[in-house]
Amino acid sequence: MKKSDALKQKRASKIKEWEDIVDLAETEERDVSAEEQTTIDTLRAEIKALENKVDAQVDLETRQAQIASSAAGESITDGDGKEKDKIEKRFSITRMLRNALEGEAHDGAEKEAQEIAELENRVAGVTFDTPKKNRKVMVPLSFIRASQQTVSQDAGAFGGELVQNQAPRVIAGLEPKLWIEEMGATLLTGLSGGDIPMPVNNSYTFQWLAEGAAITTQKNTFQGPKLSPKRAGASVPISNRLLMQSSVDVDNLVRQSLARGWENTINAAAINGAGGDAPTGILNYAGVNVAAQVAASASDYAKIVELQGLIEEDDATENSLGYILHPKLKAALKTKGKATSSDTFFIDRNELDGYRYVSTSLVPVGDAAGTPVYPIIYGDFSQMFIGQWGSVAFMVNPYALDLEDSVRITVNTHADLQIANPEAFSRNSLLSAA
Repeated sequence: MKKSDALKQKRASKIKEWEDIVDLAETEERDVSAEEQTTIDTLRAEIKALENKVDAQVDLETRQAQIASSAAGESITDGDGKEKDKIEKRFSITRMLRNALEGEAHDGAEKEAQEIAELENRVAGVTFDTPKKNRKVMVPLSFIRASQQTVSQDAGAFGGELVQNQAPRVIAGLEPKLWIEEMGATLLTGLSGGDIPMPVNNSYTFQWLAEGAAITTQKNTFQGPKLSPKRAGASVPISNRLLMQSSVDVDNLVRQSLARGWENTINAAAINGAGGDAPTGILNYAGVNVAAQVAASASDYAKIVELQGLIEEDDATENSLGYILHPKLKAALKTKGKATSSDTFFIDRNELDGYRYVSTSLVPVGDAAGTPVYPIIYGDFSQMFIGQWGSVAFMVNPYALDLEDSVRITVNTHADLQIANPEAFSRNSLLSAA
């Protein structure tokens, strides 16, 4: 169901409440009471607010469909036809940044993208500081970039391959593997209205009763953490020489790099987020099961299956179970048998003891009395939720790095991560790679 349809249904239910109050008064041949009038006044205000949200969401969904159709090369009619040619132009993040650098207003697909992003922010209730004229770029995509790109610096390692007189090839940089959605986490985009509660219900307890005995009434509470928008930002220097390239696919490189950087930020937060201004990761999340081990030691089969037992002991669900571990711990486990002289290894056929796993350098390396230790996490990743509010905002500063012939781009967005049921995860942070 489209979000606009859900808002329309909510509006319709409010109107129905209003109609029921009026119908009841007419049936009883009386005027509405003071209490009923207060309820009607409240409903009118809520309906008006919902109508504004519906209009904004319908506009947003229409523009999103237009740009999606344009990207696919389809013909578009938008009512008055004035935006048809502009929408069909290819959206370019580097063109948007160049426009901002030069203080020029956007047009074409870039203008449409900017308008969609601004609508997303209004629907989400997200605001950013107002910059100087045309210096801000709003993009309805989740991407952030966190390292400098140049043409000739460091022997061209960061951009020299992209200038026109060289072969048009792009070699992706070495990045941590992206894993969080693969493991079953749920990504919620287009959020609005501030905090989003994650309901967790407790099971009812049945009673054994004598004939005719009364059942004790139970209240099943729904309690859980809340996704709350947290600001994430990055400051990115990009050389003017690279930014002005348009003859090769610099745009795709920048866009993909931004997306990868943002996803890595979320993945790292999911593992080891410190909380506070940042999301709280599994290694720091209160209520996550912790292994009994208290000192650094080599892994063995008992330590691996202990994590499974901790979750099953708490009756956690089993929808998307798997392990997350550091590549060095993975390498050690691939050479170990489950028992002495066993030829059945911990990791076999791309599974860790029969469960899927992901090894990533985003898992932090710890220290236990001088011994490097590598955390391992096991759990049901369907219990993890990532929320994102509004768009991604880019602010172009053409003066901060003028001596280097570069521009500084500041990136901001809002997101959060929560675990609906912490008991669905377990961790051991004291395993060595021996």
